[in-house]
Amino acid sequence: MRLSSSFSSVSRRTVLGTGLAAGAVGLVGCVDPAGTASSDPSESALDPAGEASGEISILDDNTNLVFKNGLIETFEKETGIKVKTYEMANFNDLHDRFATLFAAEDSSIDVIMTWAGWSAEFGQAGWLHELPNDAIPSDLIRPALDAVSWDSKVYGLPKFASVQTMFWNKEHFTKAGLDPDTAVETWDQFVAAAKALTTDGRYGYTCDMGNPAGAYQNFLRTLLLAGGDLYDDQWNPQLDSEAGIEALTKLVELLHLHKAMDPASLQITNASDLVEVFSQGNTSIVFNWPFQWATATAEGAVTTAETTGNGLIPGINVRSASIDGSEGYAINTYSKNKAAALKWLQFASSATTQREIVGQEGWFPVSQEILDDPATLEALPVVETYKQSTEYATRRWGTPWSNELDQLLSVRISNAMNQRETPEEALKAAQEELKPIVDKYMG
Repeated sequence: MRLSSSFSSVSRRTVLGTGLAAGAVGLVGCVDPAGTASSDPSESALDPAGEASGEISILDDNTNLVFKNGLIETFEKETGIKVKTYEMANFNDLHDRFATLFAAEDSSIDVIMTWAGWSAEFGQAGWLHELPNDAIPSDLIRPALDAVSWDSKVYGLPKFASVQTMFWNKEHFTKAGLDPDTAVETWDQFVAAAKALTTDGRYGYTCDMGNPAGAYQNFLRTLLLAGGDLYDDQWNPQLDSEAGIEALTKLVELLHLHKAMDPASLQITNASDLVEVFSQGNTSIVFNWPFQWATATAEGAVTTAETTGNGLIPGINVRSASIDGSEGYAINTYSKNKAAALKWLQFASSATTQREIVGQEGWFPVSQEILDDPATLEALPVVETYKQSTEYATRRWGTPWSNELDQLLSVRISNAMNQRETPEEALKAAQEELKPIVDKYMG
């Protein structure tokens, strides 16, 4: 669904000056609320400390079961607000559902799940309610806040933080004659390990490139590992840069030359499916979100805490890099009960909820307080790698045109991965397709 007619252009200089859309290099560091959302009281009738009552309806993705498994009841007891409906849907289906909801000015859903791209797209369109400064907790880590922000405006509150790291099966490493306790640090070491681990019908490496978002994320991560970036300092696309072509070439070679990538990677559409592939011992290395640890060490998994390794993703021209996957909640601008909706947002980013999300599901917390809590490291050892990753580039580039970029880039990446185009041909074509889209939004 194309919704560009709903947007006004945004100054390139204005957006670049905020630092929000570009993603974060550092993953920790508190946010100064006064420097983010609008301070104009007319922008919001919400009082973060005010009373709220009534009922709300929420449309979420299928990431966090903790809400249905007890936190909704806790929220209702704490606030007196009734959650009338709470629906979980596949992330890949939500964009168009939200767009249809907003275009119809539908008030039946009060709270929606969001990430940086949708916060930018729907926020700029005026479909998400901008939060006042005093609604933003002072100790939110920057990438978590970026997931609900665009162009100096904050449209929601985060529910978890997320960065990809490398997971490996130590038993597989041992059987292949590799050191199970030492992470590979370079792309060449990674390729050599993945080739050695490809045996008995099992591939050394698997990823999730089977839908537009997955194709984009896997390319962006490899681009960053090659030392490149998606845009220059004026928002000019850099898809066909030297680093971009090298990155896509590396992915194609991993599949066709080295034959160390599972061909099923081109059909896997969700990180939750990739999680199971690894946890059932059907691949040896994945680059995935932190909840991989919780699944890999859960009852029913073939892997365990003792047999699962975790470390930084190995770089091509840099030591490491990663992509951000933080998510949050935002308020439908057409909601009839924004005050109650805000209470849900505040509850989702509260210590009560954050401890459950860390302990039960393995996502990173959104506040510095919980991140630094020793109980967090005990429940989720990969937090140590998360903190190490702050030394390296971490991006997601959530923009109002993210959905359009996902669609056009995934076609070209698929062509390259299936050898219908060379990486250079694919990225030059994608570059030319992306330029007018960026210009349409940025002016």
